[in-house]
Amino acid sequence: MPDFVDATSSELERKAQALKWMCWTEAITYSLLFFFWVSGNAVGTAVMGSIHGLTVLAFAAMLIMITPAMRWSWWFVAAVLLTGPIGAIVVYERLRRHGVPEEHRIATRTSSSV
Repeated sequence: MPDFVDATSSELERKAQALKWMCWTEAITYSLLFFFWVSGNAVGTAVMGSIHGLTVLAFAAMLIMITPAMRWSWWFVAAVLLTGPIGAIVVYERLRRHGVPEEHRIATRTSSSV
């Protein structure tokens, strides 16, 4: 188990970074699934369908768990999940532009010696 005592980022920042990676993974697996489906490759479609399905479930779980701390509305979450890979890119952009709420950033906290 890693020790985050000397970490330069908060737990929420680490979760947001993992969610950014999952956004890209979701969009890429969807693109590959779409490619296999359009090309008529049944085996590729079946394999990528399984991989993409697991990716979507992981993305949805991560999004639902991070939503309260990020102070996002549940309407936003529903819209993201309904729009698929476009919603994943919207989440990525929101995280990239706004980051985590100010109170969860370690860099802005003043360090005090105890």
